[in-house]
Amino acid sequence: MPILLLFFPIIAFFSLLGSLVLFAYLFTIDRASPKFDYDPSIDERNSPGASFVSIVVTARNEEQMISNCLDSLVNQTYQKKEIIVVDDSSTDRTAEIVQGFATKNPFLRLVTAGPKPEGWVGKSWPCWRGFQEARGEYILFVDADSEFEKTVVEKTVLYSSKNSIDIFSLAPKVRFTGIWAGAVLPLITGAINLLYPMKKVNDKGSKRAYVFGTFFLIRKEVYEKTGGHSKVRSELVEDAAIGQLVKSHGYNLRIEKGTNLLSTEWESDPRAIFHGLERVVSSSIKSYGMISIINAILLFLLIVYPLLYILGVLVLHSISGVFLAGVIASFLNVFVFLSLASLEMKVISGSANLPYSFLYILGGVIFISAIITTSIKVVSGKELYWKGQGYRQGSEVSLEEARTA
Repeated sequence: MPILLLFFPIIAFFSLLGSLVLFAYLFTIDRASPKFDYDPSIDERNSPGASFVSIVVTARNEEQMISNCLDSLVNQTYQKKEIIVVDDSSTDRTAEIVQGFATKNPFLRLVTAGPKPEGWVGKSWPCWRGFQEARGEYILFVDADSEFEKTVVEKTVLYSSKNSIDIFSLAPKVRFTGIWAGAVLPLITGAINLLYPMKKVNDKGSKRAYVFGTFFLIRKEVYEKTGGHSKVRSELVEDAAIGQLVKSHGYNLRIEKGTNLLSTEWESDPRAIFHGLERVVSSSIKSYGMISIINAILLFLLIVYPLLYILGVLVLHSISGVFLAGVIASFLNVFVFLSLASLEMKVISGSANLPYSFLYILGGVIFISAIITTSIKVVSGKELYWKGQGYRQGSEVSLEEARTA
């Protein structure tokens, strides 16, 4: 047997080892992640000194989801609030629907974001416009494709005030449909938990920082002093950037699981999902450039290689000796990743969704492709797409211009 051929089963063994370590680490992280279950007392709920809250909803072409979102916000038990919906140049009926809510609810109003100034990308500009209109001591930023349990604002405001938390964020339950979303969601969740474990993010001594754009509550004074979204205006992943900005200034940041209190809708269109993945990975790639391709190689070795090894051995009829051991290791690897995908699916959606877990290999291929394409785009200065817009190195371009550039 040529010595070189031993290289392939050896990789299979190391791949299994890596998967086992990854599973153990993410399982430990999930067990250590706090779940928000604060129940304020009657005195707290009825306190005349409770803080006024400005809820800022950013919306772009959300006519399908905005009604459910606003229904859940209008009916919140917390009374000292205003709702500011910032329409980010929608071309559908979003503004019309919001105006209907504003007519019936005097504490809700529609604000038009207007054209983004030079250097602003993503939703940082509509968030900033919401801040400019806000009158509250706290600002709660939420997404228009989300829904909220009726006590979530009351609980989070009172909890943050009682515990002197400057910025507080909840991880939502994710609603999704289709094989494409089901394939990639476990990997996205795993990547976020791997890079930003809640225990580390909540540790004042750690530099890890992250907030969920779906729901984060921040003291207005802190937002003003740090510069808020104006300081991260060129970042596509503005939620992570905001968390890092606030924590780097020494303020108290905390995130917890909130899957029982809020949910958000994830993309189902394959093209939108891929663009969303490119957006998610663009932040780390912007920092490390083409070195990020190493992440794609590692994902290939952990997810794709075991299946290719099994197929290769079967085709070559080499199921014996060390090659058989490699096959066993690869099958074990598949089982470990199925378990890992089920774990992360349960974390993000509340259910293991076993049928979708079998799609993890497809998700791995999509994720690897996104890392490679985003690395090339970021390094070469080409555009990334998000929400129907093309962005080039901190400046926004029209989608048509982006496609023809």
